[in-house]
Amino acid sequence: MNRIILILTVFVFLLSCQRTQKTKDTHSNYNITAKLDTTNLSLDCQMQVDWYNSSDLLISEIPFTFQLDSAKTLINKITVNEKVQNFNYVLTETNGFEGFILKLFTPVRPSEKISISINFKTKPNDFFRERMLFYSEDFPLAQYFNNGKFIPFYQVHSDYEVKITYPKKFNIATTGQIEKTDTINNEIIVHTYAQSVPSYGFILLKNLMLKEDYSSGVMIRSFYFKDDSKWGEKLLEYSKNIIEFYVDTLGFYPQPILTIIPGYPKPYGGWPVCPNVVGIHRGIDLKKERAETHAHWIMSHEIGHQYWGYNYVLEPLNYPQWFGIGMGIQTDRLYTLQNIPDFNHSKSFSDSYLDAIKKGYNTTIMQTVDTLNKQDFDWNNSIEHDKSFSVLQMLAYEIGEETFFKILKYCLENYKGVNVTLEMFKKDCETISERNLDEFFQTWFFTNDYLEYQIDTVFTTLNNNQYHNEIRINKIGQTNISHVELEVVLDGNKKERIQFDGSKQTEMLKISTDKSISKIILDPNLKLLLVNRKDWDRNN
Repeated sequence: MNRIILILTVFVFLLSCQRTQKTKDTHSNYNITAKLDTTNLSLDCQMQVDWYNSSDLLISEIPFTFQLDSAKTLINKITVNEKVQNFNYVLTETNGFEGFILKLFTPVRPSEKISISINFKTKPNDFFRERMLFYSEDFPLAQYFNNGKFIPFYQVHSDYEVKITYPKKFNIATTGQIEKTDTINNEIIVHTYAQSVPSYGFILLKNLMLKEDYSSGVMIRSFYFKDDSKWGEKLLEYSKNIIEFYVDTLGFYPQPILTIIPGYPKPYGGWPVCPNVVGIHRGIDLKKERAETHAHWIMSHEIGHQYWGYNYVLEPLNYPQWFGIGMGIQTDRLYTLQNIPDFNHSKSFSDSYLDAIKKGYNTTIMQTVDTLNKQDFDWNNSIEHDKSFSVLQMLAYEIGEETFFKILKYCLENYKGVNVTLEMFKKDCETISERNLDEFFQTWFFTNDYLEYQIDTVFTTLNNNQYHNEIRINKIGQTNISHVELEVVLDGNKKERIQFDGSKQTEMLKISTDKSISKIILDPNLKLLLVNRKDWDRNN
């Protein structure tokens, strides 16, 4: 018996060493101890960061993002290699950065490692949800570093070991996998570990139900209010099917855990709370006959986000998240096409964009977030979600769905922890599709041009029981697509599909039919971002 215990102990030790060795040279390591102060709900925290200078330059300043709820009262002390250092707060958010600048008395030489210790307090950044305390954006985060420069818009993967102490009346949802739990008096101490994540967060939950299960080796935890038991359990069941599908289709799931927590009381949708934790808004029954479809889809949507932009493949954050959001929706579309056939992505992710175009807003994707924030419209929905997804869908239409899937898989296989830029993505698309896509990317990412066609006239003659039809199509919008489908509906509801060249200002199509044309539908599969979509009807 003792021999078995010894063997297991050695195995666990070697596994731990292997885990540490595997990540030591490629990631920053954050070691955090956090304890909840129940009098004001703040956290008393000590953080140690092992930071490496991977450049060939001397570095004398290191910026950290940090939520500054009460400036100059949060950080108590910062040391580097046990020597106290100075720091300056950055109080006004500038170009996406808010936090503090660590001033080093002794610059860090190339390839040198330093140990940074930070003692600080932080308050929950969100109070609006009953019985839940959010600490999902509360830990200082060293900024992305490349070629001797700090780039606050870029993300980076790091490893986290976090010990959290909190009262027994709470349960916890966390980015990290819980490796050990201790109970001392009325307090719980959890030891958690997270590998290759862009940030760390946790949520304390009081008097919520919890159900757990596994899918493809991934532990799924669903927290829910007692009066929401039906949906708390259903979301868990959906998640099991979704993760299994993604693993089969994409080859892996990014992390060993997923936690679901409740959100707003109305069914607006959901959001990535922090890596490995997703929130699903409540009140799903308000969707009535669409409740099942909505709940099933939003779960696939939020899990899809774990691959793109928020967790696994990263992206710069100075532009709307066209890549992370767009590819995340493309991922959930893979699932819904096979499992939720009554969910229409094209309809769901176009209305806000089309409304913005009609109101004259600038929907250019490659605008900085600072620029967009100065404009008075809902760019989160119209650009970051609707246009970003729809443009990628049009790209798939242009180069073929199979080719686009190869691109999606290529990005997942090659860009773990990489900030994928538009230039990188365009190059991959052109290489894999063997197409020059200059015009497509220039038009849809760098301009506000839109796509619109009009069925102008339909002229028909009857000869030998055959209807000879000439269909005139005009291009109204400033941009174009290489080909556009038409669905021609004949008397008796027989349907035929034809295509026309979308690059021409005017196109005259000729088609012979055995019955009269009653209706013509532009883009019947809703693949394109068509403004003022209007079909031709013989009776109108």
